[in-house]
Amino acid sequence: MRKIFFSLHIFFLFAVTTSSYAQIDTDRVLIIGRNALYYEDYVLAISYFNKVIRVKPYLADPYYFRAYAKYSLDDLKGAEKDMDKAIEINPFHASYYRFRADIRNKFGSYEKALEDYAKGLEISPQDQGIYFNRGLVYMNIKDYKKSIDDFTSVLKIDNAQYGAYINRAISKLNLKDTIGAVQDMDEAIEVNPLVADAYRFSAFIYYDINDFEKAIARINEAIKLDSHEASYYMMRGVIRYQMDNLTGTMQDFDKVIELEPKNTMAYANRGLLRVEVGDVNNAIDDFSRVLALNPNDLLTLFNRSLLYIRIGEYHDAIADLNLIIDHYPEYSGAYMARAQAYSGINNSAAAGKDYNMAYKLEQDNRKKAERNTADNKPKETRAEKDDDIRNHDKIAVLDDFGIDENEVEEIDNLRGKIQNRNIIIDLETVYGLTFFSVDSLINRTRYFKPEVTQFNQRIKFGRPLIFSNREAETDGDKEIEYFTSIKKIGDELQKTPDNNDLRFTRAILYGVVLNYTSAIGEYDYIIENSKDENFNLFPYFNRAYIRYKMVEMMQQFNEEELPVNLLSQNTSAGLKKDDGVKSGAVVKQMLDYQLIERDLRKVLEIDPGFEFAYYNLGILQCIRKDYEAAILNFNKAIELNPFFAEAYFNRGLTQIYLKNDEQGTLDLSKAGELGLYKAYNVIKRYGMQRILKNTEQNEEEKDK
Repeated sequence: MRKIFFSLHIFFLFAVTTSSYAQIDTDRVLIIGRNALYYEDYVLAISYFNKVIRVKPYLADPYYFRAYAKYSLDDLKGAEKDMDKAIEINPFHASYYRFRADIRNKFGSYEKALEDYAKGLEISPQDQGIYFNRGLVYMNIKDYKKSIDDFTSVLKIDNAQYGAYINRAISKLNLKDTIGAVQDMDEAIEVNPLVADAYRFSAFIYYDINDFEKAIARINEAIKLDSHEASYYMMRGVIRYQMDNLTGTMQDFDKVIELEPKNTMAYANRGLLRVEVGDVNNAIDDFSRVLALNPNDLLTLFNRSLLYIRIGEYHDAIADLNLIIDHYPEYSGAYMARAQAYSGINNSAAAGKDYNMAYKLEQDNRKKAERNTADNKPKETRAEKDDDIRNHDKIAVLDDFGIDENEVEEIDNLRGKIQNRNIIIDLETVYGLTFFSVDSLINRTRYFKPEVTQFNQRIKFGRPLIFSNREAETDGDKEIEYFTSIKKIGDELQKTPDNNDLRFTRAILYGVVLNYTSAIGEYDYIIENSKDENFNLFPYFNRAYIRYKMVEMMQQFNEEELPVNLLSQNTSAGLKKDDGVKSGAVVKQMLDYQLIERDLRKVLEIDPGFEFAYYNLGILQCIRKDYEAAILNFNKAIELNPFFAEAYFNRGLTQIYLKNDEQGTLDLSKAGELGLYKAYNVIKRYGMQRILKNTEQNEEEKDK
């Protein structure tokens, strides 16, 4: 028996009573955060809950709400960690245990989920939400008797919970109690006759017991309630097919394609139906559409090859059949078809060889699949994911007639489920000091150093000096502005050549306009001529930053394509003869990461608490594939600055690369919590994906 899951998680998220806080501002910020949750602005909500937690870390509710935001972003490990904290602060809240159990259920930690549900029921024995969600867990682990008991408990508390009837019906169906399943589904419809899914599940049950008249009546009701759900038409098409209503079946498959133009199953099924009614050319067109959307659909490929033979396109048929035989070398039907195609082009030798192979396979693998074609028996179909080549000519049926959830590939802003956004995953890049930043973080205070504040008090440039790993790119108008500023500073330096603040400012401007050699020249001058070693902290740091940018640019161009200002002899400024770099090997000099590391080490000699130097060193170690050393540097950066989002992000990526998935996911969760929203995309695509896969493998091993 196939199983169906109807997930109806009941979160009484906003029913939690928040304590009365001493400070009205904290209360207000929490309310704003909850409003952001309501509008599905999860990143913004997290930033508000962060503020409350920093002021009053002893409150449980902010952790609970932040956990919900993380859960909505598929950051399950981060959500679980927040719920651990909420329960630690307030272990007498049933909703906390229920939500943590829901989280654990989602990533397959069923035993711990059941423990949490049990604790929740100890506190609140009449919590129907706990019974309901625990029933779903029992369905997941195929303990259908216990799931029936839990859904029965829900109905004792509230006999209007149609979702409990539906899930109890599904559980009964898995226990072969068809009569009980039908009764429960009828009860669900009686309780709420406006729920399309109840009719859909009811239709499935009647379909499963071959009562197609009642199945069609139920699915028609579902379509009346929701005429835009493609899977309902797919289901009705299959039921009509069983009732020999081929015209109605064709209309339904057409409707599926109208609603979902990329639905490969609808094209494949319509193609088979067209073959059945003799519309060969249009069938080929449908099969070709399937293969354009999914080139790996070999069953459809085989169907197309047979039609190519029928219309005399033998070369196309052979091309298709070659692929089929590569994947199914023991399928006699493919050899027989290719033999026909070779005969069509008068290649009798190849045809004879394939005929002999087909005959041999028939003899070796004689498995007579006797098909009963009696009128009282349903037509044979295949499951959606069935890849048995022998079932190539059967209409496909959605697995349990479920509804696929289409993943959102792109969104235009940070609202909603940003973990689905289609982005490029890479390390966050190095930090430098600049006046021109495009910040990578949302809703957080800029990174701070007192030395930077002192510099900004001395120099009134018009923009503050800040730490950034997102320096703004120049365009025509801005470039003119920057060159004008460079000229003005040059005029000032004519009068006061020892003004290192001005030189440092000009060095940054040179870097922005990609004149890296002049920028390095300025930093060299400051380092060589400054009497205050502490002041050299910034020049060393930024010289390493500019050299890193030079390396990046070198990787984008061939030597002959490099801008002139990158290939000038000034690029070797600061190098000594003992560096092992020949004067003519300018490219090699720029690619020498040792120079960058040397400057960063010097920064740490001057200020061992300079977290950005450790962070940049971590990136260098990743480039060199010394991941353990990279993690140590990211550790130090985070130790010095616990709010360093990019350090958490890079350490998380590095941990995942080293297959430390759980630790990596927690680091990415922290990065997302601190405002680096793309971390949630990585969690979904790599971190949690592998954790879930490992959990499934462990469950399978337990079953064995």
